[in-house]
Amino acid sequence: MIQDFKFALRQLLKAPGFTATAVLTLALAIGVNSAIFALINSVVLHPVVPLRPDEVVNVFTARQNASHDYRQFSYNEYRELRENGGDVFADVAALEFAVAGIGRDHEMRRSFAFLTSENYFSLMGTKPYRGRFYSAEECKPNANIAVVVASYGFWKRLGGRNDFVGSTLQINGQPYTVIGIAPDRFSGASVLIAPDIWVPIGIRSQLGSAFGDSETMHDLMNPKNYAFNLTGRMRTGLTIEMAKSRLPVLAQRLTAIQPAESEGARELQIQTPSRFSLSTQPEDDGPITLIATLLTAMAGAVLLIACLNLANMLLARGTARSKEIAIRLAVGASRWQIVRQLLCEGFLLALCGGAVGLVISAWCNDLLLQQLRGLLASTNFSIVVKLRPDATVLAATFLFCLLATMLFSLGPAIKATRADLVNDLKQQVGEPARIGRFSRFFAPRHISVMAQIALSLMLLFAAGLFFRGALKAAGLNPGFVAAGDLISEFDFTLIKKEPADSRRLIFAMIERARELPGVRAAAVGTMLPYADFTNARRIIRAKDTMPNDPKAPDPSVNALYTAISPGYFDALGVKLLRGRDFTQAECENKDSRRVAIIDEEMATKLFPNEEAIGQHIRYTQPPKDGAPNDLEIVGVVSKHRHDVQNDSLIRRLFVPLAQGYNGQIYFHVRVGSQDRHAVVAIMPTLRQSLREIDPNLPVLQMTPYVDLMEKSPNLWIVKLGAVLFGVFGCIALLLAVVGVYGVKAYAVACRTREIGIRMALGAHRKDVFALIMRQGAMQTALAVCVGILLSLATGRVLAKILYEVSPSDPFALFASSLMLAVAALLACFLPARRATYVNPITALRTE
Repeated sequence: MIQDFKFALRQLLKAPGFTATAVLTLALAIGVNSAIFALINSVVLHPVVPLRPDEVVNVFTARQNASHDYRQFSYNEYRELRENGGDVFADVAALEFAVAGIGRDHEMRRSFAFLTSENYFSLMGTKPYRGRFYSAEECKPNANIAVVVASYGFWKRLGGRNDFVGSTLQINGQPYTVIGIAPDRFSGASVLIAPDIWVPIGIRSQLGSAFGDSETMHDLMNPKNYAFNLTGRMRTGLTIEMAKSRLPVLAQRLTAIQPAESEGARELQIQTPSRFSLSTQPEDDGPITLIATLLTAMAGAVLLIACLNLANMLLARGTARSKEIAIRLAVGASRWQIVRQLLCEGFLLALCGGAVGLVISAWCNDLLLQQLRGLLASTNFSIVVKLRPDATVLAATFLFCLLATMLFSLGPAIKATRADLVNDLKQQVGEPARIGRFSRFFAPRHISVMAQIALSLMLLFAAGLFFRGALKAAGLNPGFVAAGDLISEFDFTLIKKEPADSRRLIFAMIERARELPGVRAAAVGTMLPYADFTNARRIIRAKDTMPNDPKAPDPSVNALYTAISPGYFDALGVKLLRGRDFTQAECENKDSRRVAIIDEEMATKLFPNEEAIGQHIRYTQPPKDGAPNDLEIVGVVSKHRHDVQNDSLIRRLFVPLAQGYNGQIYFHVRVGSQDRHAVVAIMPTLRQSLREIDPNLPVLQMTPYVDLMEKSPNLWIVKLGAVLFGVFGCIALLLAVVGVYGVKAYAVACRTREIGIRMALGAHRKDVFALIMRQGAMQTALAVCVGILLSLATGRVLAKILYEVSPSDPFALFASSLMLAVAALLACFLPARRATYVNPITALRTE
């Protein structure tokens, strides 16, 4: 076998052009498959929970009425489920999502953080990489023991020091002792990102406004302080369906410990943890299995096209080496020895292609991770998804090499050993003299090329559908004017100020910005359309009552919730259709009259046959601080999008800043011009003005709104789909063109004598050109017809993940078919043109 590989290497080095073409072809195909496998392995196959993930579920509580309002759990509810939920759960842990400022003064950066109970890590089945996790004593309510566990990624970003455990971190201006480092790739809640730090729930009251709303309760012993998400590990042997049947008993126990004035009976729900979403209510991962299957199938199609291409090249090479093989057979070599030798050549090619493909794969996946980091730039996360080649990816790549070897080498190797020794030793390379037109048209190499064209058309059509979707998403009218708007993000929970002082500072910022030359409007809002996070409230008309029957129609409406300052709609570019804006007094005074502004979509939904102005609404979940739950509608604005996805959360509710302030704000400054350069030009002036007000303002980013919209997560996902399938389509198109050219060039070379005879008997050059082009055109037309059928079938499969595009979009189908047909005919043109220059005398002398 070693001798076979040595001989194979010598043979490949003798033909550097063939070897380079084959290796590059395989590198593209294997690289694509390796990259997709690494992505799917990390995002879909890798378990979020390290130990027995099938037993771990997220626990939710919903109100038993028509609205099914979800909320988080109180500390008392958590303890009740943990101590008395043994019928269902072996253990229950508490978790709260949060942000914290890590670092000193100007070096402070906002980072993602988790507050957890001490058993969270043991429930997940993980052990510290270094140091220890926190104890039950440190997690007691109001324990206020300042300890922190760092993520592996955060530790590495800080240099990976050996003395990191035991050192001190400044978190929200307070010193915390690092007691441990979590293991690599552990997040507990997401396959993509992990928090930078974990802190015990006993420190929550001391951290105060760093977590959640800045003016909500922080005493964990308060029965109305609903702060925690719960994660449970079911008892061994229980399935989710079995566990669900036992939940009503646990729900009754929770209802029994509720305060007297609580909102009524609630139910418990459990769900397998989402791989991507961090939410306080059940979320699914969408058609992730379908997406993974489609990506695998598309990558497999690229590999198949490359193997068909290479099989044609090896068939041509085998024909050219027919004399050599015939001689080796004549002197006693067995067919198995010849097949083994040719398979060794193919395997060497596949290994070289796989090695280059791994480099391509690593580069592509690094680029993807950089894009993901840029998408989440405003908050520091630890990226836990690993896309670099590891042992699993290397093993999969080796299997791709073996598969490719069998696909492109075995057939040509077997065909090469079926030699007619007498003919092969006597004749020149060429097609048999007696071969019918039908047999020539459907020769194996031509069938192979037609299959490549059909598969390439399928991939091009898929790319066209995603490209059309990306264009539609990018070209949507959001309902507001992003051009000319400068966005500055602040998080006042990161500095030591009372909420009232922070609001006064915010209004001073607004006034200073309005005085700047060229500024038309300035205002703040607590949520930004097209941004990373959403905040929602469910509201109902004040005169309606919520039915207690869970099956009754739900009269409430879920609304995107934003607290704003006066002038917000002018700054965002949204029209105030009826009524008035909020007054300065309403936005500054937390105890002022409760008023609200809604959009026209909400007005139509709640008040279809009457004027919304002057009507009253209320929250289905009363405010935690006991504030009045009655809001008078004073204005209606035009509808505007929050995202490219047109889902159910399309209605909006606005309240004065003081009544919904949470510390995190987006500062809008609209200039007189919509030119991006004009927006960028005012940034230094605005920064200087803000520093004059307070040099310690917690500015997280300052960016033109149009740039932020380009980083919208869902828009990025739509564009990513277009890029991925576009890469598949382009590689397939390139391989198909090379395949068509190679086969036609080889066919012309094999028919040189036939062409010489035709020209000697009087055929004109245009007749020879037409002969070659006609066959190529007919084969291309047949392949395109088959490809169209494949494309339409693929479109139906893709329908669930397309964005606002028909799965049989005629423009995408026509454009991809035309592009491929033109490319294939151009690939036929050069060999056909070369055939017209055949010299009959030279061709006949080869007889």
